Amino acid sequence: MGKIKRIWTVLSGIFVIITALAMMAVPEDAFELASVIVAFLLLEKGLISIGYYVSMAHHMVGGKVILYYGVFMFDLGVFAVSVSDQSKAIIILYLTLGHLFAGTVSFIRALGNKKEGYSKWKSNAAIGIVHILITLACIIFRGSTDILVYIYCIGLINLTVLDMRSALKKSAIVYIQ
Repeated sequence: MGKIKRIWTVLSGIFVIITALAMMAVPEDAFELASVIVAFLLLEKGLISIGYYVSMAHHMVGGKVILYYGVFMFDLGVFAVSVSDQSKAIIILYLTLGHLFAGTVSFIRALGNKKEGYSKWKSNAAIGIVHILITLACIIFRGSTDILVYIYCIGLINLTVLDMRSALKKSAIVYIQ
């Protein structure tokens, strides 16, 4: 990761943490904001993947998977934008399924890393367990939008801190002669 990307990650992380804390201060009004944020993040993820396919991935083996992923995420984002002010249940479902998916992927990655003998498997397993616990909390507290906003904000802060930690970590530079 380059210096500019590291600085951008830290600055955007600070902004996300401040936004999450502000949302936790007024949870009754923050639910609509959280639904709009989720919708636009899905749109952004889809557009970035489609742009990556158009610019580079169409030359790669298996590049169409990136296109399909981008179209799927963009479609989810359009759907989330269209219902963000109408149905809280759909946004709760997105939140729950997103954390369940992230937890499952992290846990599978941890199992693969453990099988390969890498020492990083413990942190991936911990991240996966945290996501699965957040999923369980979303299922248990699905009736209270205030608690779901707190869960969403804690998840945002958790992911942001992990991103900032990886941005501040020193990385090895390999020189080829």
